[in-house]
Amino acid sequence: MAAGRPKRTPSTTGRKPRILVAHWMIAPDSKRFLDGVEAYARTAGLEWDLEALPLYQVETMRLALETQRPDGVITGYDSAEVNSSLAKTSMPVVFLRHGLPEPPPRPRLTVLRLDFGETGRAAARHFLSRGGYRSFGFVEATRDPEWSRSRGDAFRDAVAATKLPFLRFSAKDGTYQASVASREEFAALAQWLSSLPKPAAVFAATDERARDTLLSCREAGLDVPRAVAILGVNNDDFTCSHIFPNLSSVALDQAALGRAAAEELHRVMLGGPAVRRDCKVAVSGVAARASTAAPSPGGRLVAAALEWIDRHACDGANAAEVARALGVSKSLLDLRFRELGVRTVLGALTERRLREVRQRLAETNNSIEEICSACGYGDSGGLRRLFKRRYGLSMSAFRRSEANARKVR
Repeated sequence: MAAGRPKRTPSTTGRKPRILVAHWMIAPDSKRFLDGVEAYARTAGLEWDLEALPLYQVETMRLALETQRPDGVITGYDSAEVNSSLAKTSMPVVFLRHGLPEPPPRPRLTVLRLDFGETGRAAARHFLSRGGYRSFGFVEATRDPEWSRSRGDAFRDAVAATKLPFLRFSAKDGTYQASVASREEFAALAQWLSSLPKPAAVFAATDERARDTLLSCREAGLDVPRAVAILGVNNDDFTCSHIFPNLSSVALDQAALGRAAAEELHRVMLGGPAVRRDCKVAVSGVAARASTAAPSPGGRLVAAALEWIDRHACDGANAAEVARALGVSKSLLDLRFRELGVRTVLGALTERRLREVRQRLAETNNSIEEICSACGYGDSGGLRRLFKRRYGLSMSAFRRSEANARKVR
């Protein structure tokens, strides 16, 4: 667009141009999208009459398109019914693609492919500024649409330099709304959260999924934020502030997105060519609440203990030696583990050794006695019994199953 005051949108009827805006209107932060559209119109000297519809009102949208005949449309609908109604018109349309299938090409249709990567990078910066975590996790939106995956991938890439574990909770098939998540999914999420090395930093695709994560932490007996810190997206005050502890959230710059969409619509209304291009969705900040409070001294102590255990468990160390290496009493260390809902010091030592045992059984030809000695066990009989009790297979049977699996691969 040329510099200076933009041209006014032409009107053939003498009335103000009617602009239909269909957008997610489920949170105050989302409603700022309309503020951005109005701000652009004021700056450009446009006298637009705006009509807003929540994105999910498909029949209302069809009626507005077919009877009111707006002069321009900003939308993110992907339904066949709405696309059919749009195809019958020549009105300028800006389609906000959140990862949904793009509408078929037509004159005066601009598609903005929304890139939500900055959301994941902002989440990573928030957690990394606090430090003290031993793993990172991402909870997908139910149905895991493309925008959810892009948030998770950007978060994963941004924390990769820490070389700490990154795990993803894959959503079940179903609708986007977290309110209909099944009881089975909550149980699976609780189990997944329990498996993360603690303290863990968990980023959820939406505030609703962050709430699911918090409720699943309760079910698993995990303290938030000391064992699991949780961060959502959209900064919906109702979702984030009416649960204990309050949820931290990444706030999208919806006003900037509204301005960008309005500018594209104005350009097309003036006769500019239709385009399909990427549009980065900016972040206005992170609303930090109790769910991502900086790790407590107790959380940092547990993180240091687990790091020491990773290095020395297979040397035959016991719980008292872990405490001594950290300069605290065994009773204090046990207390800090219990506060975080993490397994005991002895349990952490056992889990680390068994992980090494499994790896050696799968990847080496060492005898069971050699593996027993290398992993800090003085009694092969005791290890054999523990292994079978934990995994339901003898060590020899586990080794055979791993060998067969490699042949299949």
